Amino acid sequence: MFTDSVLVKIIVGLVFGAFLGIISVPLSKKLTLNRTEDPVKAAPLNKLAFKIFAVVLGIIVSVTMTLTATDTYELVRNLFLLIPIFSISIVDSLIRKIPNSLLLVMIVIQAVYCAFYSITNHTTQNLIMTGFGFFIGFAACTVPSVLRIPVGSGDIKYSAVIGLCIYFTGYVQAMVLMGISGLICWAYLKLSKKGGLKTLIPMGPLLSIGTVITMCFPLLNKYLEDVAF
Repeated sequence: MFTDSVLVKIIVGLVFGAFLGIISVPLSKKLTLNRTEDPVKAAPLNKLAFKIFAVVLGIIVSVTMTLTATDTYELVRNLFLLIPIFSISIVDSLIRKIPNSLLLVMIVIQAVYCAFYSITNHTTQNLIMTGFGFFIGFAACTVPSVLRIPVGSGDIKYSAVIGLCIYFTGYVQAMVLMGISGLICWAYLKLSKKGGLKTLIPMGPLLSIGTVITMCFPLLNKYLEDVAF
């Protein structure tokens, strides 16, 4: 790890988290307006309360990530992945669309990380894990669509890219957490009488929640490592 100082880790998390919250709002607004003819849908992004919420959430996530990280280079990759992940969640929540440009950014970040890891460790294991994760992420959302369960093409691509970035074990944990988040949302909708089990919920934010938690706490991966040894 780049430092053993908790204070330094917190400062890095605070600075990056504030940057993340500040940049994600205008970026999401631009991407939202580029994909809808109704500017009203981007109106929530103009509210001060939302901007403050974005900064606070960005700080919480970034500080948690820096404090739980065990590898400096993986931490750098994860922090940069938070930028497209945050914006994807916002845009998908507003207009139910996932920008391809943000998915491409995630792929580029992962490609740079994989190339660096392969060169410095003299192994192609990371590339194999990346390819397998992409396949699993793509298949996991393609199968429901084949069975006529409504899954958007953007959701399928986002799922595949998440598998590419956090590999098979990380993806499985993220999907479980996404399912739990979905149940919580549906329970809230039911109790508040704003919807029910048939209410369509954007998949992007839920998968993002599962992914970010998995990045901070890769419990399944650690469990499998303990079992293997």
